[in-house]
Amino acid sequence: MESEMVVNGAIVDSWVESARTALHGARVVLQVAPRGRPKDLVIVEAEPSLVPDRFWLEDLSENLCHGSPVLAVGRRSFDGLVAATRLQLVR
Repeated sequence: MESEMVVNGAIVDSWVESARTALHGARVVLQVAPRGRPKDLVIVEAEPSLVPDRFWLEDLSENLCHGSPVLAVGRRSFDGLVAATRLQLVR
């Protein structure tokens, strides 16, 4: 059984990918340097609906959030990424 994973750190890079197909919607991708292990980057993918507001979404797509604290909760996917079920972003 898979367990939840918590990633707590700072955003190193971010982008928003548009919908690939009708079945696969847009997604937010965050490269996160975990607190205490900044060289062990973690890739977090999330539905845009998990982002607090459209201003955050715009800033993430334009790389204006580098260094911002983030807490992501989710499950590690088969390809090693963390599929977030919850995001907490702080300016």
